[in-house]
Amino acid sequence: MTQSAVRTKAVTWDPAVLPGPARAGRGRTAVTASVQAVGRDLLVTISGGQAHVGATAVVAPAGGRRRGFGRLAVVPPHKEGPLAEAGAVRIAAAAGCTCVCVAGIHQDAATHEEIKAIVANALAAVDRLADALARVPDDQRYCRASVPKPRTP
Repeated sequence: MTQSAVRTKAVTWDPAVLPGPARAGRGRTAVTASVQAVGRDLLVTISGGQAHVGATAVVAPAGGRRRGFGRLAVVPPHKEGPLAEAGAVRIAAAAGCTCVCVAGIHQDAATHEEIKAIVANALAAVDRLADALARVPDDQRYCRASVPKPRTP
């Protein structure tokens, strides 16, 4: 007996309402934050210079509690932990869903002033994404998509 792939309905962010990448800064201090849907949840990347995975944070919105649930993982000796956490907290609060934020920014021989500008630009880019997501009406956030049902052996 042959089993055909059954299609199931899944609720996911409507790609049409997701904002495009947000950029802040110029030259060596330029940073880009982008968002993509992972079903009902969001994945945000913050990158600049030589992009990499320096830290990840996952935050679920508060849902009636004072603070949401979150976890942070930083790859030693990277220092992007605070950016990943701030990004995940901001996007989860604005969008009302779980957010994973991956941050990785590298500039060779960055000065103290450049690092301060990079951090400010990263936060500004995340704020632009969060503001755009917060403006999406609740009834337009999600759509139903047909996805293949996973096969079980």
